[in-house]
Amino acid sequence: MAARIAVVGGSVAGLSSAILLARRGFEVDLYERDTPPPDDLDDVQQWNRPGAPQTQHPHVFLGLFRKLLRQNLPDVHEDMLAGGVEELPFSCPQAATAPGDEDLLMMAARRTTLEWALHRARERESRIRYCPGASVQLGEVHDGRLRGIRTAEGERDYEVVLDATGARSKLGLGFTPAVSDIECGKVYNSRFYVLRDGAERPPLQYGSVSVVDGLGYGAALFYHDRGTFSIDIGRLPEDDAMKKLRDPLAFDRVVAMLEPFRPWFEDGDASPISEVVPMPGLRNVLRGLAADAPKGYFPVGDRVCLTDPTFGRGLALALAHAVRIAETFEGAEGELASLNVRTTQEQVDYVRPWFDDVVVQDVARTSLWRAAVKEEPWQHLLPDMPPNPFLMIDAEEHDPELGQAARRYVSMLTRTVDTSDIHERIQAIGTSSAKDQAAASAPTYAQVLDALGVGVAA
Repeated sequence: MAARIAVVGGSVAGLSSAILLARRGFEVDLYERDTPPPDDLDDVQQWNRPGAPQTQHPHVFLGLFRKLLRQNLPDVHEDMLAGGVEELPFSCPQAATAPGDEDLLMMAARRTTLEWALHRARERESRIRYCPGASVQLGEVHDGRLRGIRTAEGERDYEVVLDATGARSKLGLGFTPAVSDIECGKVYNSRFYVLRDGAERPPLQYGSVSVVDGLGYGAALFYHDRGTFSIDIGRLPEDDAMKKLRDPLAFDRVVAMLEPFRPWFEDGDASPISEVVPMPGLRNVLRGLAADAPKGYFPVGDRVCLTDPTFGRGLALALAHAVRIAETFEGAEGELASLNVRTTQEQVDYVRPWFDDVVVQDVARTSLWRAAVKEEPWQHLLPDMPPNPFLMIDAEEHDPELGQAARRYVSMLTRTVDTSDIHERIQAIGTSSAKDQAAASAPTYAQVLDALGVGVAA
């Protein structure tokens, strides 16, 4: 008889793990403290998810995520497309293609739409017992083995407990010491909008995204499904003046200044459907498994790796981890509980290049923004910065292969653009000057403060 497994946490990592394990013959109890989504996708914007506050912010569905979804959960992929999710091309038309470039697409969706589709798949699995509204604690440890979990209904024994409770959870925290824990250097402020019925979608710069690469701040517009889109404006954590972004009127005044976003609001084509939601305290965190962690305890998804949402890698990394655990369990001989060391280390090794890359990118962006806010020279910082993939894409008319390399990197189909070949190509066409051009085309930091009502434009 297949082992009964407890999955604690019903977001992307937990739902994906439960479905993939059930389809390999395991009996799964899925515990979630939030309520399930509404039956009708039209109502998903109002779905209250206090256990997953990140659902109130934009998500981007990159090529690697789409590839993993199509390969492992094709019915979820089909439900998303049937629900109105579009797949937008993200390949350089002038560049030669290579194997894998067929995945250079972005899925335009809300995170809640993905979770709605995952719940539909969960409902089709008779081997999953769904337990919403459950508060879970880990059970006792005996002889180096976790015996299961505790809920308000009592204790339940499981051979395996998958902890998919998210980055801010304290469940099992003593079993997962931080390998690295570094501030992202950014606070997000997000707001969702919807296009009026019949309004044509304006063009986008990069797949499902348009970007304003300012100095001292940054902004992005994310197109989602069913006419919804969201705008995120980021600031430095210590920038008290920019806290005014939490005011919806001030936020929309800044949005109105951003040239790539203006077509979305022409003729009253869009209206807000949410308040402005801040997201502070962001950190890049990588966790391993402690030497004394009990057998049977498996951290999953954000419990192992959390990276700056700017890069949109969390969904792909969570799904990759769920796939790895399910494949390992399917082919395992002997007891499953002892596989936690192996699967956790494999995930740490898998995500480490992505994690290290995000840290380097964050440090570079933060130093540039801080110089701009202090009105200090910033051009001298550019030579030591890692390649900016969006500037590389903007320069692809001069070097299509450079742009295609950046698109593969953004899509997570390759792991880095920080190579000698890329640096030589960048030097040949001078994308450092492109940063000056990008900064010149964006409102200045002083102009943004003026729009917020806390400064006077120079």
